[in-house]
Amino acid sequence: MHTSISVGSHVCVPLFLSLQVVVFPFFLIDHVFFVLLIPYCINRTIMRLENNEIIRKREAETCRTETARSNDKYFQNCNIQTEKFDDWTSPRSAQLSHRQSKLRETEIDVETRRIKLKKLYQADRLKEEEAMKRIQKEEEKQKWECMKEKVQHFRHSKSAKLSEFLENKEHEKWKSTNDSFRVFESELKKQQQKEMWTIQLQQKEEEKARLMEEKKREAAQMERLVQEEKRRNELERQMELEKKQQWKKDLDAQVEQLRAMDFDANEKRREQERLMAEAAGLEAIKEEIQIKEEERAKRKQNGEFLTKQHLAKLRQRSKEVTADLEREMSFVEKLAESDRAQQKEKTRQDIMRFLELVENHRQIEKERLQQSEFLFQEEAKKLWEKRESEWEVERLARKKLMEDVITIQKKQIDERLLVARQERERLILDREELIRSLEGYHNQMKMKEMETKTKQFQTKVDLLAQIHQKQRSEEELIRQEEQKRKHQEIMEAAHSQKHWNISMDKLKL
Repeated sequence: MHTSISVGSHVCVPLFLSLQVVVFPFFLIDHVFFVLLIPYCINRTIMRLENNEIIRKREAETCRTETARSNDKYFQNCNIQTEKFDDWTSPRSAQLSHRQSKLRETEIDVETRRIKLKKLYQADRLKEEEAMKRIQKEEEKQKWECMKEKVQHFRHSKSAKLSEFLENKEHEKWKSTNDSFRVFESELKKQQQKEMWTIQLQQKEEEKARLMEEKKREAAQMERLVQEEKRRNELERQMELEKKQQWKKDLDAQVEQLRAMDFDANEKRREQERLMAEAAGLEAIKEEIQIKEEERAKRKQNGEFLTKQHLAKLRQRSKEVTADLEREMSFVEKLAESDRAQQKEKTRQDIMRFLELVENHRQIEKERLQQSEFLFQEEAKKLWEKRESEWEVERLARKKLMEDVITIQKKQIDERLLVARQERERLILDREELIRSLEGYHNQMKMKEMETKTKQFQTKVDLLAQIHQKQRSEEELIRQEEQKRKHQEIMEAAHSQKHWNISMDKLKL
C-alpha cells in the first residue's frame, strides 16, 4: 500500500497518513471500500495541486508580460520624446520655422493686396455704371429727337400729297369741261395709235424674221448633230469592224494553236503508246531471257548422260553457246533499233560494248569449235571441263551486262513515259484553258454587240428627246415672246397715257 502511494509527490505522503488515520475506523468496517477510497482521494489532491501550480505559473507569466509591455511602452515614449527633441533642436527645424514664418508673411501680404484690388475693382465698377447711365440717357435723347424728325417729315409729306391730289382733281375737272382740249386729246390719241400700230408691225416683222433665223439655225444645228452622230456611228462601226477582224484573227490563231495542241497531244499519245510498246518489248525480252535460262538449266540437267562423250558434248555445247550468242545479239539489236534516235550516250555505249562482247565471244566460239575437231577423248574431257567454266563465266558476264542494259533502257522508257504523260496532261490543260478563252471571246463579242445595240438605241432615244426638248423650248419661247409683247403693249399704253397727261398739263399751263 505504501508503494502504491509513493507514485505521487513527496507532498502527498503526510496527507496520505492523515487520511489513513481518519479512515481507519472504516477500514475495520469494510476493507474493500477503504482500498477504493484512498486512490480517489489521492488523485483529487494531486489534481488540485496541479491546478494550483498551473494557476500560479499563469499569474507569473501574466505579471512578466505586463511588466515587459509597460517597459516597452516606457521606452517607446522615451524614444518619441527624444526624436521630437532632436527634431526641434535640429537646423532643419529652424529652417522649417523660418520658411513657415515667411509663408505667413507672404499670405498676409497677398491678403492685403487682395483687399486693395477689391477696393479698386469696386471703384472702377461704380465709374463704369455711371458712364453706362450717361450713355443710356444720351441714347434715349437721340431716339426722342429722331422720333420728332420722323413725325415732322410725315406731316410734311402728307400735306404735299394732299396738295398734289387737289391739283390733280382740279386738272381732271378742267379736262372734262374744256371742249378744245377734248378735240386735241382725240387727235393726239389717233396719232399715237397709228404710231403704235406701225411700231407693232415692225416688231412683228422683226420677230418673224428672228424666228425664221432661229429655225434655220436650229435646223443647221440639228443637221450638224445628225452628221456628227453619223460620223461617230461610222467611226464606231469601223472600230467595231476592226475589233471583230482582230478578234477573228485572234480566234483563228487560237484555233490554229488548238489544232497544234491537238496534234501535239496526238503525237504525245502515239509516243506514249510507242514507249509502252517498247516497255512491253523489254518485258518480253526479259521473259525470253528467263525462258532461255530455264531451258539451259533443263539442258544441263538432261545432258549428264553424255559425260563420256566429251567431244560430241563439246561440239554440241559450242553450237548452243553460238546460238545463245546469236539470240542475245538479236535482242540487243532490237533494243538498239527501238530507240536509236533518242538513246542517251551511256545507254548507247553499253549496247555497243555488249555487241562487241557478243561478237568477241562468237569469234572465240568459232575458234574453239575449229580446235575441237583435232582433239582426242582425254583432251576433249579436259577441254570440256575448262570450257564449261569459261562458258559459265562468259554467260554470267553477258547476263549481267544484258540486265544492266535492260534496266537502264527500262528506266529511260519509264522517264520518257512520265515526261510524255506530264506533257500530255499539260497540253490537255492548255487546250481546256484555250477553249475557255475562246468561249470568253465569244461571250465578250456577244456582250459587245449587245452594248453596241443598246448604245445605238440610247443615242436614238437621246436624239428624239433632244428634238422634243427643242420643240418644247420653241413653244415656250413663243409663249414668252407673246407674253412679253402683251406686256410691252400695256407698258406702251401706260407710257402714252402718261405722256398725254404731261402734254395736257403743259397745254393747260
